[in-house]
Amino acid sequence: MSSESTEIKDIEEIARQAHSGADVSEHFTGHFQAKQQINITLPLELLRSIDAECQRQKIDRQDWIKMVCTEKICQIQANRTSKTV
Repeated sequence: MSSESTEIKDIEEIARQAHSGADVSEHFTGHFQAKQQINITLPLELLRSIDAECQRQKIDRQDWIKMVCTEKICQIQANRTSKTV
């Protein structure tokens, strides 16, 4: 019982760390990424524009926002790299 009890405490600690925003991906195998859900408020006109683009590309809003954020971060990092070289 003690090893099972210890294991559960470890899992609960990992869950607490994940909930607080810590990267707990080292505790998992495979190609999983730690994720955290956020809440964001956008102007209605921006949201309508996003939805129109999602409809045009036939993807859902969450996937579109993740894609655009990833593209922007890559662009920023590439610009930083080119300025330091």
